[in-house]
Amino acid sequence: MTPRVFPVLALLTAFVTPARAAPQVSVGLTLGADVRSLRAEAHPPVAFHMGGRADMVLLRSRGSDMGIGPYVDIATNAFDTLELGAGALWLIPVRPEFPLVWSVGAFERRAPVFGWEPGVASTLFWGSRSYNFHSWYGLCAGFFVQGRYGLGDARQAEIIGGVQLDTAFLALPFMALVSALRR
Repeated sequence: MTPRVFPVLALLTAFVTPARAAPQVSVGLTLGADVRSLRAEAHPPVAFHMGGRADMVLLRSRGSDMGIGPYVDIATNAFDTLELGAGALWLIPVRPEFPLVWSVGAFERRAPVFGWEPGVASTLFWGSRSYNFHSWYGLCAGFFVQGRYGLGDARQAEIIGGVQLDTAFLALPFMALVSALRR
């Protein structure tokens, strides 16, 4: 390198910030409706869906970056089933504040009639998924639609739709109450 390059490099590196691709974790509550038995009936029944979902997005250093990572979830439909799942997600920043998150995974369902049986699931989430520059936790809230297909004897196919609310939002009233009681 020539001696003239050193001042230019020094000037450029003075204004560059380090790229940090820190993992971002989110934990949310899912609430919605489950259209069950799509394969078996002309007018499938609709049931209440409730669950929890935790995920970690890797390889992002700002809101406009794509990311991938693992997720785990637990759910129940009409309090008849227990469903434990895990898989991979892909965050696509359509807009930095409102990305799409597509996930694919497997689950194990405990149903009253069939016992434990495996299945596959795919979810599309759209909503607020912030990138937190100051912490490893990123808030998450939005809408989701999920398709599930059982691979056991039941061969149940279903579509679930609803909202996902970050557990931090749900904890705020309790945190405010504790803070008020301490005064």
